[in-house]
Amino acid sequence: MTLEAIISGGGIGGLATAAALGRRGWRVTVYESRPGLRVAGSGIYLWSNGLAVLSEIGAYERAMRNAFPAEGIEQRDHTGQVLVPALLPPGLRVLAVARSDLLAGLEAAARDAGARIVTGAEVVAAEADGTLVFANGDRTHADLVIGCDGIASPVRRALGLELHRQRAQEGALRSIVGATQQELPPSARGRCIEIWNGTRRLLITPINTEEIYLALTCREDDDQARDTRVQPCWSESFPEWSFLLDRIDRSQVLWNVYTIVHSKRWSAGRACILGDAAHAQPPNLGQGGGMAMQNGLALAAHMANVRDPRDVPEALGAWEAATRPLTDECQRWACLWGELANIPNEARARIVRGAFSEPWVLSRITAASGSSPIAATDWRPASAR
Repeated sequence: MTLEAIISGGGIGGLATAAALGRRGWRVTVYESRPGLRVAGSGIYLWSNGLAVLSEIGAYERAMRNAFPAEGIEQRDHTGQVLVPALLPPGLRVLAVARSDLLAGLEAAARDAGARIVTGAEVVAAEADGTLVFANGDRTHADLVIGCDGIASPVRRALGLELHRQRAQEGALRSIVGATQQELPPSARGRCIEIWNGTRRLLITPINTEEIYLALTCREDDDQARDTRVQPCWSESFPEWSFLLDRIDRSQVLWNVYTIVHSKRWSAGRACILGDAAHAQPPNLGQGGGMAMQNGLALAAHMANVRDPRDVPEALGAWEAATRPLTDECQRWACLWGELANIPNEARARIVRGAFSEPWVLSRITAASGSSPIAATDWRPASAR
């Protein structure tokens, strides 16, 4: 008997989960509300855990063929002085890639695994018996429903899983500009750089040989800095990097407020939530996409030995028990990192230097990055033991 899963959301988590389930024999359909899957205008970090997931689901080569292998992420203060050098802990890797390239690789992997992808299909609700409800009134049913439908998740809301959702104090302007490594100062080549100045941050991330992703982070109440026309205040805050800021296409700039989602639990009956729908976090650790993919792979591993739909709720409970502690810790540290923006420059510099000199702090910040994404491959429902 072939079991069927239906997924609301064709983003990173939804496509990775579709590929992982399909490779384990499930019949999968992904429903995406937008007319297409591509998202332009931003980059994304993939650490060791996310890269391992891509390899496991057959997406690595296509998704990362143009990616930038970074030496690490260097932290600098408002004077340009290095607070934390771009050195990766032993065994860790980080690559930066255009989000559109990652999605293209995940889409190909999902289709290769047999998943069907339906675009222009807006999901407005889900039911614990395995039902999805669409905006046009249609309904569809499967053995497993997965809500990968983002921060405002209709699936989470309909299932009553939300504990609380809050806007963080920060958000970011995001853009991709044309620039090569050779155009950067020698001290900036081969790495990603985050520079702090007051409550503003500038993240400089090469994503291939010809483009650099810029994230301009500020408080939501900093009206001048959050303007998508990218005001001169950014060049005033980061004058050394004005040559990159001047290349931003103002018509393509995206502004997003960071949002934090806490859920009571991740499932109800035969329906669950995953990724931002379950545990949205600020992108300060570069783990939003990585944790979504990792938890999607773990979900597929828990479902691999399910033969009876009646065992799906048990599998979902075991999956959450196995994956939520690390996910919650990652979210907690991502939120803590963002709080540094509210501390004066000199005090923040001391804190950042001190934190990264403490092995315990570094181990917590990199806990998700260095974790194993292959989980629960030997889990079986009680009926099969």
